Amino acid sequence: MELNVLAAGILRILAEAALVILAYSIVIRNFPTGWKKSAAVGTLFAFGAVLSMHDPIRITPGVIFDARTAFLAISYSYGGLIGTIIAALLIAFYRLWLGGVGVVPGLISIMILCCVSYAMTRIPVRKIPVGFRRSVITGLAGSLSLITIFLLPPEIFATIIGTPLIAIILANIINVVIIVDFLEREKSRLRILRALEHEASVDPLTKLQNRRAFDKAASRAVNDSRAKPTRCSLIMIDIDHFKMINDRLGHYTGDTVLAEVAAIIQKNVRLDDVVVRYGGEEILLLLTDTPQDAAKTLAERVRSEIERTDFATGTESINVTVSAGIASLGEKYASMEALLKAADKALYHAKMSGRNRVEVA
Repeated sequence: MELNVLAAGILRILAEAALVILAYSIVIRNFPTGWKKSAAVGTLFAFGAVLSMHDPIRITPGVIFDARTAFLAISYSYGGLIGTIIAALLIAFYRLWLGGVGVVPGLISIMILCCVSYAMTRIPVRKIPVGFRRSVITGLAGSLSLITIFLLPPEIFATIIGTPLIAIILANIINVVIIVDFLEREKSRLRILRALEHEASVDPLTKLQNRRAFDKAASRAVNDSRAKPTRCSLIMIDIDHFKMINDRLGHYTGDTVLAEVAAIIQKNVRLDDVVVRYGGEEILLLLTDTPQDAAKTLAERVRSEIERTDFATGTESINVTVSAGIASLGEKYASMEALLKAADKALYHAKMSGRNRVEVA
């Protein structure tokens, strides 16, 4: 076949791969981890391969070259076992549907590529970091699937061997290098974006979430309570006599105490609970699927542990107490605004009743 036809086909394949790269950013945003991500990546890679197989480089009737080598060679790295299986099955079904004399070699090459893809993940990144060199090795390893051309009839084999075969191997390497480079750039960009979002929603002193994060969580909690009979509770905690700590021992000591109180609270809640520095020394706990009694038990446990803790200030140890107010979503308080007001009122009663206590709205 003419090299200019092969070159044009390679450029066409790269353009089709660009669509997959754009879609990959959507996938990893919606499915950051887990089997859903693996399945989505496998389906996406299969789509890219099938798209290029629909308009491939036709070496001879029934024998085609396309992007499946590149996508399958990296499938295990990005989609894991589930993604690789899904991609391989979808690509194999489409290759069967296309038919032609190259069906059997094509199916065997798919199996070889799956093995190559897995083998590449066994090479530690510390030995060969993700980058140009690793991509070149992956492209070369993926080209091992070309040994299946020996299964083709001699007259077809003769048209591939030589310069076209070298060009196809180079095309495989180029495809892998470009696709991996763009995929890694997208992963890096998303990591930076998530880090910025995390910093924007976390209080730097206490490492708790801030009011911006609370507003989002509160909206979800209210919507969930309307959709299903779940009970959401809110605990508002305030450090007793915190101004006196700042005035007597300084703001640095006050910040240290606040951070340690936040750490005690954080270790007592579940992963899906939301703990927020709401303002000053006020900390909010938004507890999903938690009835009022359970919220009170938690508040009492936290209050008691803080009371027993000796807070080191550098020159001395001090004891600190907290007061808490609790309210729960339900018929009495149906909105987050009403819940906040009720918890705040209960906290006020706790303060007026002598502090170091928990009150329920």
